[in-house]
Amino acid sequence: MGNLTPQIGDIFALNNKQYRVYPTAYSLRLRRVGAGRHTMGKYHAMPFHTLRGKQIVIIGGTSGLGLATARMALEAGAHVYLGGRSPARLMAALATLGRGARGETIDVASEASVNAFFAPLDGIDHVAITAAQIAPAPLLHGDMAALRVNMASRFWGAVYALRAAVPKMAAEGSLVLTSGMITRRPSPGKSIAAAAASAVETLAHSLVGELAPRRINVISPGPMDTPLLAQATGGDPEALRAIAARLPLRRLGQPESYARSALFAMANPDLNGEVLHLDGGAAWG
Repeated sequence: MGNLTPQIGDIFALNNKQYRVYPTAYSLRLRRVGAGRHTMGKYHAMPFHTLRGKQIVIIGGTSGLGLATARMALEAGAHVYLGGRSPARLMAALATLGRGARGETIDVASEASVNAFFAPLDGIDHVAITAAQIAPAPLLHGDMAALRVNMASRFWGAVYALRAAVPKMAAEGSLVLTSGMITRRPSPGKSIAAAAASAVETLAHSLVGELAPRRINVISPGPMDTPLLAQATGGDPEALRAIAARLPLRRLGQPESYARSALFAMANPDLNGEVLHLDGGAAWG
């Protein structure tokens, strides 16, 4: 289909068959013309066409949610610039992703590190931030250094990134921040982590007018099948299964679900100031 930008209702010919464009929650797809109501025909997933050729920066892109987002962005034809704390994980991620991906180390809790990360970049179209540290500690008796980690990485890290990135962004660009189900379903020992995630959502809401015409949205995931969750459970498969069993859908969320939502937020020109909840109903179940 070359450089054509498909519109809903358009008809394309593929392999001597005709397909009509129709919308889904995350993208446009093709449905074979003439397929019966109960025989829908073969589906052909179409990429996020508006992201082709765009420069997408993903902070926390070396594993889990960020790496899945980077992979899907590359599949959509975007150029990806990754950031992560670990040089080893960064190199491994870049080797996995291959051409079209570049990156540099970054410590989101350090304003100087964030500024240095963004310094060589220009013409940024979209930024996604998944990096954060969660340091559980009781409010009254927990170590203050551990409590500060939650705000330093989740909230202040987002603030540093916004200040460094926005002046280098295209007017039609967007930002995707990450909070978490903990904002709606906090648990003992994670009060500051919940406060940090809630602060990210409030920050996004408050910046809609200030950042316009650039857009800003937040994704709030529930328990996801990521290395971070595995690390939090000590790598115990039984612990992961127990977490999944307590969820309404009886399974952990997948990083690819987050990635689709992140690209949806980037590609949808009318989505602004929203929080997309990806917890499978766990906040209520």
